Amino acid sequence: MPNHSQHLESTQIAITGMGLVSPLGNSLDLALARARRGESGIRAYTAEWGDERHPQLRQRVGGTVEDFDPAPLLDPRLATRHEPAVLYALAAAHEALTRADLLGALDPERSGCVVGSGLPGAELWHRALHTSPVPRMTAVAITGNAAAGQLALRHGLRGPSFGLANACASGSTAIALAMDQLRLGRADLMLVGGCESSMRGLMTYASFVDAGMHTTTDPRAACSPFAAARRGFVLAEGAAMLVLERLDRARARGARVWGVLAGAAISNDAYHVISPDPTGEAWARTMRLALAEAGVRTDEVDAISAHATGTPLGDLAETRAIHRVFGPRAGQIPVTASKSMHGHAFGAAGALELALAVAAMADDVVLPTINLHTRDPECDLDYVPHVSRPHPTRVLLKNSFGASGAATCLVIRRDPQAA
Repeated sequence: MPNHSQHLESTQIAITGMGLVSPLGNSLDLALARARRGESGIRAYTAEWGDERHPQLRQRVGGTVEDFDPAPLLDPRLATRHEPAVLYALAAAHEALTRADLLGALDPERSGCVVGSGLPGAELWHRALHTSPVPRMTAVAITGNAAAGQLALRHGLRGPSFGLANACASGSTAIALAMDQLRLGRADLMLVGGCESSMRGLMTYASFVDAGMHTTTDPRAACSPFAAARRGFVLAEGAAMLVLERLDRARARGARVWGVLAGAAISNDAYHVISPDPTGEAWARTMRLALAEAGVRTDEVDAISAHATGTPLGDLAETRAIHRVFGPRAGQIPVTASKSMHGHAFGAAGALELALAVAAMADDVVLPTINLHTRDPECDLDYVPHVSRPHPTRVLLKNSFGASGAATCLVIRRDPQAA
């Protein structure tokens, strides 16, 4: 009969590889180094797609991916058939599998993938509208499982494979669902994360600007979570992919374990299509559920990677939720908002932020929240302003919230033996 330690190893999920394509850089090492220095990947750019009635929408502010060249890794035909998000996911997955020492060494029958994307195919819709005749295979390329399908084809993944859309929480929700596949024994390995390039299309950008949610100010200070002058989020693009395995399997093959996904919770605040429950109670409930599944007490949490988009209502609701969960200790826990540096990559955001936070956790560092010059008096937590901070981190809580009430929280342990 297995002992308690063996049971924990079979139900907890190890992160053994991570890869990034992001506004901060197109590898985990480069993006992490820039994030640790508190640099910004948000910049002004000229969009390909515009509207003659609103010419100002061509000049934009966002977290754009720069200097990305898919040619060394990918079939050139993919660049014309798929939107950039799919190419980002393929490149990030290549890095993640390489770091896990599994590139070309997967068991196809026992390996799968889950990829989250908030608005899959959004840019391809615009291409189709501006191209005659409509490019071949467009209908296939805009499906929600386009990225997962390409990953399965490239790496021969015959296990559970699907794409999902859960608004801004898509990447984190994909990770939570991949954990379930491993725990249920449906796979031994899952390639999981999120990808997004919908900011390139006119529909996404214009609709958020019209709703007053997207800020178009000076790129250097555009995204300012928890600041008194915050005006809204800044759209971004990119991808983050992680390799997940059961902890016992990862140990058996001698893999480096970046962190252990010990618990997760997926819920909905059932409050409003874009506004969060202002009391924070719905989000607090999600955090409590994730901690309970992980078997983690509130006094064990060392750092929080916040959703923190820079919207007036969202940042305040998350602050209140953290107060509800952690009580008097809330102000003692470092809370980081890395969106301040790379922008809101929508469906990829949760996976991107988790990868950066876990990589920093491995070095006992908490990443900063930049542009926090004057804090909102009601946002009264320790947001690690401006520069990263040395901080021993054994347990990390990751929050991801989104439109239509989406909410996902993940709990990550650094040291498996601490469980």
